[in-house]
Amino acid sequence: MTSLTALMGKSPARIGAVLALASLPVHLVIAEAVSYQLAAIVLTLIARIYVGFALQDGRPVALATEAAVALGFASAALAGLVVNHWVIPFTYLLHGVWDIAHHRRIETAMPRWYIPFCTVFDWVFTAGLTAIWTLR
Repeated sequence: MTSLTALMGKSPARIGAVLALASLPVHLVIAEAVSYQLAAIVLTLIARIYVGFALQDGRPVALATEAAVALGFASAALAGLVVNHWVIPFTYLLHGVWDIAHHRRIETAMPRWYIPFCTVFDWVFTAGLTAIWTLR
């Protein structure tokens, strides 16, 4: 068992929450437009992690599914920059739902800790980002 797996296996949801909270303060000090851009870029990167898991999985159907969904999340992030910035936190919320779908319906091989870690990260980050952008 690697040290990351050992660490994450103990309390992945708590670690996800802490990392989300730790990543939010930067959005308090950067310009509004930069905050939107950073949140969109991170959202796109987070969505692509599942593509990596699908590559490890090795099944073409898993790769096609994860790539298509990652493209959808990247498109939503772009829409958040072009159409309305509120699409971005809403899409983080949806990504948390996608995380749960992996637990219940989608069969892409990944570490067991990743799903609760990512779900909680997405939802805590959504709440924090929404609060920050609302108070600006």
